Amino acid sequence: MKPKVILDPHFRRLNLVFSEEEQERMHSLAEIVWGHDEPMPADELAKHREDAVAIISGSWRHGDVVDFPNLRVIMEIGGTFPSPDSLDYDTCFARGIRVLSCAPAFGPAVAEMGLAMALASARRLVESDRNLRTGDANWSHTEFGDPFLLFDKPVGFIGFGGLARALKPLLAPFRCPIAAYDPWLTDAYLATQGVTPTDVDTLLSTSRVIFALALPTASNRAFLSREKLELIRPDAVFVLLSRAHVVDFDALTDLVLRGRFRAAIDVFPKEPLPSDHPIRQAPLAILSPHRAGGHPEAIFNIGRFVVRDLEAILRGLPPHDMQVAEPEFIRMRG
Repeated sequence: MKPKVILDPHFRRLNLVFSEEEQERMHSLAEIVWGHDEPMPADELAKHREDAVAIISGSWRHGDVVDFPNLRVIMEIGGTFPSPDSLDYDTCFARGIRVLSCAPAFGPAVAEMGLAMALASARRLVESDRNLRTGDANWSHTEFGDPFLLFDKPVGFIGFGGLARALKPLLAPFRCPIAAYDPWLTDAYLATQGVTPTDVDTLLSTSRVIFALALPTASNRAFLSREKLELIRPDAVFVLLSRAHVVDFDALTDLVLRGRFRAAIDVFPKEPLPSDHPIRQAPLAILSPHRAGGHPEAIFNIGRFVVRDLEAILRGLPPHDMQVAEPEFIRMRG
């Protein structure tokens, strides 16, 4: 008899996450129950709770894990780990239930977008396009304004998780020296990754391009305060890719509107971004509607990661593609 796996992808759409090939592989590995775009009804969940060995879920809404006596893994496909308010991690860790996040599936796509946004801001591509369309283009080869090349410029990473590790190789052709600040990693580890560990104030004040890549935690809300943001040099580009949670967004908006530095922003405190938000009027900002990871190839990566790790776990092997919830990380989230 095949092991039973609950597939409850809502808010994701099944066919956008799992290709036909991956769905066939899942069905070859396990008895898949539910598997619809709508949330799994409570009465349907109750039929399979005792036998399920895995739950693939867009968000955790399945009650207490103690009610799943045979559960071995929770595989989230939303993009982040379930909140500790919704999932009893202590029980999961005590029983050896793995909790996995699909976040690494987005790494390459977000990293590529981050590089594109940094280049566009450094070379003033959006402004050049806008000015050319309105008849104000600068055709002169003697008056350049203040664009800069990325080659050999100091770059700073705030956070050195999976996203940073996906971005770093993309910067290699530009020969950028990279400094990194991550209080959850040792300096010795950062040095082995080919980056220079540093404090956040030094990083902000010396980097020409700053990538904000840190995951949100209970302790880093608005960590990049006005005081910190004012350390950014006037000729720098600040690229916000992870979550707006880590930045004092009002201060960021004010400083960019005042022309203190340039910014490229993919994430916002409230999404969709209100139509009257002042950041929309900032000529020195490039804005993206949280689309860095929102790409069909990235979403299909989720399905590939899930199926590969599901197969490994059902065979008694450790997962390799998805991110594993560690007790220290979950406590950090608060």
